[in-house]
Amino acid sequence: MDNSLEQVLARLRRQARELWPETPPVDFRLARHLARPYSNVYRLQLVANPVLSHAAPPRFIYVKIFSPGKKFQANPEKYLSRLATEFTAGQRLYAALGDEQEIAVIKPLVFYPEVLAMASEEAPGVTLADLIERDAKLWPAAPQIEQLAQHCRRAGHALAAMQKATAEASRFDPGEMLEYIDVRMQRLLQSEQTPFTKTDRQQIGKFLETAIPAIPTEQLGLCGTHGDYAPFNLLAAPEKITVADFTMFKIGSVYNDPAYFYHRLEGYLHKPIFRTPTIRRLQEAFLQGYAGARAECVTEEALFKIFWIKHVVNNYSAIMRQRIVMNGRQVSLPEQLFNRHVFRRYNRWLQEYCQ
Repeated sequence: MDNSLEQVLARLRRQARELWPETPPVDFRLARHLARPYSNVYRLQLVANPVLSHAAPPRFIYVKIFSPGKKFQANPEKYLSRLATEFTAGQRLYAALGDEQEIAVIKPLVFYPEVLAMASEEAPGVTLADLIERDAKLWPAAPQIEQLAQHCRRAGHALAAMQKATAEASRFDPGEMLEYIDVRMQRLLQSEQTPFTKTDRQQIGKFLETAIPAIPTEQLGLCGTHGDYAPFNLLAAPEKITVADFTMFKIGSVYNDPAYFYHRLEGYLHKPIFRTPTIRRLQEAFLQGYAGARAECVTEEALFKIFWIKHVVNNYSAIMRQRIVMNGRQVSLPEQLFNRHVFRRYNRWLQEYCQ
């Protein structure tokens, strides 16, 4: 067993009565291990006291132990700060949403900086991404679509509640977007794999230079941003949606997360097994949960459009870099054809938004 996990288990055993005062576990049993690029995630079952359990359902927690590479040695404070931010943001938002019935945030339990570890309670449900992949394909039945729409509506409601709980008094500076987007457009121009041209870059740059100075003041709000608010970070249960993973949490524009979630839903249309009317229904439901009466206006607001462009260009650039070579091998011809299909769609989206 990993030495860091052994240290975490020892500390959890000592804190069991403090963390679970009503039904403290007598031990912890490893149920699953997930190895990730920069961390190891362990699902632990709380072993109940047989005298006190009364056939209660099993309880689980997740322990994430950061596994840094060489970059950590050069700048350990950066990664420790990131872990601390994930834990404290989770605590703050869990408390803020504590009285809600349909929405929640995963409950952080402990943070052990000396072993780069944190533990959180397991939340009910499966990822919204898994449900969409399973139930939204081809011609889903009306009840399936409406259940997915309900999950997306709750996802919008949860995002609005988190933004309200973390609102800042200062204003967002949209000028920083221009350089960020242009750097990624330059990467696209350098690749022979993409249909992105100098004319595309000029068109997008001209749109941004015109649109940014004209953004209304009321769109410049700041709040805590999740940074990766997407279906794969939302756990959907029949009556509740739970937000997970605040690794990328920071203060930013109120438009960052809604535009990102909307963009992620749009991405399902890369595959022909997903139909446009189904995805549009899910996007509409998300915006209804997020913005209520102004749901139909959100996608037409200037800063939403600019963040949409940012997310498309960013993902375009990332896919271009990752999919030319995958896991040290050259991609196959079918993969290359799919990539070209995705790239053409990105180009079309950008042209439509910048007209």
